[in-house]
Amino acid sequence: MKKKLTYIFSSAALVAIAGVAATALFVWLPGGHLREEVEVIDATGSTGTYQNGTFYLEVEEGCYSIDAAASQSIPVSDVNKIKSFFEVDCAQPHHLEVIYTGDVDPSQGSTAKSEDVGAVCYTAYEQIYGKLPPTKLGDTNSLYLAWFFADPGSEFDKYQNRAVCAVTKPDATGKNYTIINRNVA
Repeated sequence: MKKKLTYIFSSAALVAIAGVAATALFVWLPGGHLREEVEVIDATGSTGTYQNGTFYLEVEEGCYSIDAAASQSIPVSDVNKIKSFFEVDCAQPHHLEVIYTGDVDPSQGSTAKSEDVGAVCYTAYEQIYGKLPPTKLGDTNSLYLAWFFADPGSEFDKYQNRAVCAVTKPDATGKNYTIINRNVA
């Protein structure tokens, strides 16, 4: 079944329309900021609209898909480029379960570093699961820990030391986030 994905961007960015197989392609246009919705139209004319892609530093605890329909694995390297996550019911397929959001106190200076955010996320993971997350790749049955914080510049000006901690399920190589099909937190 072929699907046509329509990404609607701000007026300063581009509008892209791509015909793709259901699991074939993830489209990312650098500089595009998702405004309000992603429309998914299949060849039979059925339409599903995914409203309210949420800016990644504004998410709350819950489940999120990176590609609106959670139809495929996503390369880990692409996730750092993605600025919108799509909230989904935790019983539905998803890529991330956010387990903590909030501000992080920097250990030195006024800017939290990855190590500061990581320490907060490790603590949140341990409180929920009763153990530390795995650190070696290859265990496809375990949930791994990922964290996000503001990029330098305008994101940092607005969100400063905000952190988002999430659990993910990478493949055996650790290069792709796979689909989570159940509520895990």
